[in-house]
Amino acid sequence: MTIEKKTNTEKPENAEILLHDCEQSKRLLRRMIRAKLHAHSSENAISSSIICTYLSGLEVFQVARKRGRLMIYLSFGDEVRTTTFLGEDFGDLGDSVVVPYCEGDAIIPIRIYSREELELGRFGILEPKRSIRNDAGRFVGLEQLDVIIVPGLAFDEFGNRLGRGKGYYDRFLSRFPLDVISIGLAFEHQIVSQVPVNHWDCPVSMVITEKRCLPFDFLSQTKFFV
Repeated sequence: MTIEKKTNTEKPENAEILLHDCEQSKRLLRRMIRAKLHAHSSENAISSSIICTYLSGLEVFQVARKRGRLMIYLSFGDEVRTTTFLGEDFGDLGDSVVVPYCEGDAIIPIRIYSREELELGRFGILEPKRSIRNDAGRFVGLEQLDVIIVPGLAFDEFGNRLGRGKGYYDRFLSRFPLDVISIGLAFEHQIVSQVPVNHWDCPVSMVITEKRCLPFDFLSQTKFFV
């Protein structure tokens, strides 16, 4: 009887199959969540307001805001609307806030001091004006951030996140130490039992919906006030 010696070539093939299955599952989940977002579109404005109220009452949010160490995404389309924070003087955000700007395949944190420093980009997404982006003094180092507010298409109850497929936030979050808090904002219909993940996907520290707050790891005792 001969024994066939298994070679290492089988591992990459198996890995490729698993990767393909994961990516296919992600595509199907994105399609399902987009359909849910469309079906609930009339509710999203009210739900966004509730979510932002919960967020602004979170102690870690308040501390980071006061210290100028908060980064918050600029919502567009069917995302939870963070633009409600961006009044003339930023309202609950204090004197300044850090916002993301996508350049190439990277996210660059940039500090702004008023809504007037934002403009619509070519995809209809708010972004810092060119004059602000060209000011090196506005760039914020990763070590200057304590809390990052993150968008997502879907989250699960383990903190796993499904983005839009470009990997911007996974690459960005992977560069931070574990004590930096990332908070995902989502509508309740974006919470699923399990998000398919690859080894490069980064989970968040907490997810807030209009109905609940899901803390993970060291944030399990964090309180927020309605």
